[in-house]
Amino acid sequence: MIIVNFKAYSEALGYKARELSKKCEKASDKTGERVISAPQDQDIRVCNGEIFAQHIDPVEPGSHTGSSLGEGLKDAGASGTIINHSEKRINKEKIEKIIERCEELGLESVVCAQSPEECMELSKLGPDYIAFEPPELIGGDISVSEDEPEAIREAVEKSEAPVLTGAGIKTREDVEKSIELGCKGVLVASGVVKNEKPYKELLDLCEGL
Repeated sequence: MIIVNFKAYSEALGYKARELSKKCEKASDKTGERVISAPQDQDIRVCNGEIFAQHIDPVEPGSHTGSSLGEGLKDAGASGTIINHSEKRINKEKIEKIIERCEELGLESVVCAQSPEECMELSKLGPDYIAFEPPELIGGDISVSEDEPEAIREAVEKSEAPVLTGAGIKTREDVEKSIELGCKGVLVASGVVKNEKPYKELLDLCEGL
């Protein structure tokens, strides 16, 4: 599994989000691997392939102005969501409520954690996946699989849910190492979104799974 987080990059807004999602879908079709796009809310409906939201709020339909409603995101085409990303941290109580909402709506939940200990703690809430992402490596040139391999192994051992990893993942070797350490997939962002040839990059990353 590869989750491509579009974040709020200008390279992945509007029609650019649609085109990048098509490349993710094409890479998935060619390799047989899950390649999931995670665009901004407003772009979900125009994107192709398997789509995750970047965040869902723990609310039900009603007066919740400004909230990302699970029902609306699912109707737009999302089949899952990222929760508690380092750039969108929330407390444990909200994480638990969002996971419950995902279960009610049939959405997959990927909860981000910043340490092996947090992987253990948050995995007990019952998400579908835990994503181990050391915040100091996100968006950097050194990958988590290169800089903190033992921390990945520890996260896998401590988590009660399957583990993904991210932060600086940019090469097939990064993916291979993550899988070797026990992960089920990776999260990527700038390495694909800002790449001049994202489809070629995706195919290379898929070879590491």
